[in-house]
Amino acid sequence: MIIVFGSNVLDIFFEQPNLPPKDTALFLDSHQEAPGGKGANQAVAAARAGSEVRFFGALGEGGHGRQMFKNLSKCGVDVSGIQFLEMPSGLATIFVDETDGTHRVVVSQGANLKAKQSTIPDTLLNDKTIVLLQGELPIEETERLIVRAKKRGAQTVLNFAPATAQLSENLLNNLDYIIVNEHEANLLGKALDLDTANKADFSKTLKSKYNLTTIITLGPDGSVVCTEEETINIPSLKIKPIDTIGAGDAHAGYFCAALDQGKSFETALKWASVAGSLACTSIGAQSAVPEKIDVMNQMDAIEISRAPITPEKTAASI
Repeated sequence: MIIVFGSNVLDIFFEQPNLPPKDTALFLDSHQEAPGGKGANQAVAAARAGSEVRFFGALGEGGHGRQMFKNLSKCGVDVSGIQFLEMPSGLATIFVDETDGTHRVVVSQGANLKAKQSTIPDTLLNDKTIVLLQGELPIEETERLIVRAKKRGAQTVLNFAPATAQLSENLLNNLDYIIVNEHEANLLGKALDLDTANKADFSKTLKSKYNLTTIITLGPDGSVVCTEEETINIPSLKIKPIDTIGAGDAHAGYFCAALDQGKSFETALKWASVAGSLACTSIGAQSAVPEKIDVMNQMDAIEISRAPITPEKTAASI
């Protein structure tokens, strides 16, 4: 089972690459609305990949909150752990450049900032559970859950997005996996005073220092991760991106689902890469998460490459 402690945000999409100048208005013919939030997106991805998923977080009592609650339930996610609060739900405005699929996002966190990890019972945290978290909820609550889950034998996975908080040594030492993109890796490295110029070396350093498996996504170049023995490069599919907004969430959700279903680490990386790539071919976050059959049909297109890690020479060994 996968426990997701994360955010719910209603996404409002505008196909417009730039904001209007000050004191002017820009009129568009239409817009799109879709449930989002990194936590909800990843929960939907994991459920779509075939895993049992339980979601914990907070929503507002208004119509937006009820809309997102119903949507998660329809997507096969257990929503019994969601709290409803007397305040607005999270809301995001997303400006999409339809020429290359890139985007600009403004987010109001709303009820997400009041989510409490204590709503997750200890009985759900065990060696058969994967706990998946992101960077959108208060870091204090996130850290408490990571430590509590790890202590009870659960696997802990953090998609550190956005990378706006300071991660403590305690948090890092209790994580099994961290997933970051290039920008997030650079911010994390800066906070830890570590060099991130070579992303494979950065992954290797975090593995050595914290026993933390660090997966770094590289956009169209796929992803890289170091184990104790080797560097693994995972390519992405060759696709024409339409909207990249949910790619990282599809990647994280499918990665956890593969582990939850007893797949190998290599297979989990391939599931994640295919899902993240396919998510770029449709508009939206949750709506763009691919079906499992579509991911499976593209698995043979991913050819992983490996390079052994050679022990570093020391002055004493020369």
